Amino acid sequence: MIGDPTYHGLNSAMKTSVVMDDVPMVELYFYLDECCDQLRFLEKERKKTEIILTKAIQGGKAISDSSTSLPKMPPNPTRIDHLIVNQMKEQGKVASVLHRMESVNSFLHNNIHTALKKHYMAICVTEARRKEEIAIMSQQQQHREYLEDYKDLAACTRRLRTALWCALQFVLPKAVKKVHEM
Repeated sequence: MIGDPTYHGLNSAMKTSVVMDDVPMVELYFYLDECCDQLRFLEKERKKTEIILTKAIQGGKAISDSSTSLPKMPPNPTRIDHLIVNQMKEQGKVASVLHRMESVNSFLHNNIHTALKKHYMAICVTEARRKEEIAIMSQQQQHREYLEDYKDLAACTRRLRTALWCALQFVLPKAVKKVHEM
């Protein structure tokens, strides 16, 4: 039989695993990847900001903050669990950098604080959804709700990256801004 696939149930198995309750798994993983990418970019930009800030402000110290209480990893953590914990860690570090900027400049625009709060809330919502999933939810409901959570978390992380850049612009002296822009 030349036209028969070797694995007879492969097509039907792929169809059921790719689309769960009208939410394509590809879309779900796309937004999960987007969240991970945005987190990686935020980390990079925060580190650059710390370096620029330390150079611009004489007597500056390295910035670190470990006062944030992190959620516990469940047994056999998934990508989602790692994402939540890493987002919480980075959120604390960014909050620390912004706090340092505020102590130098004594003022940061309210939108910067709003972006930080919305980012924190998006992480909390994603964490709560994950806890619900572990406790009771069916996998089909979980996929639909995660899709919206991932979109929101990626967008909030993107906004926080922008807010971090804006805060740096508020704090840097004009001479450093011109050198940094070149």
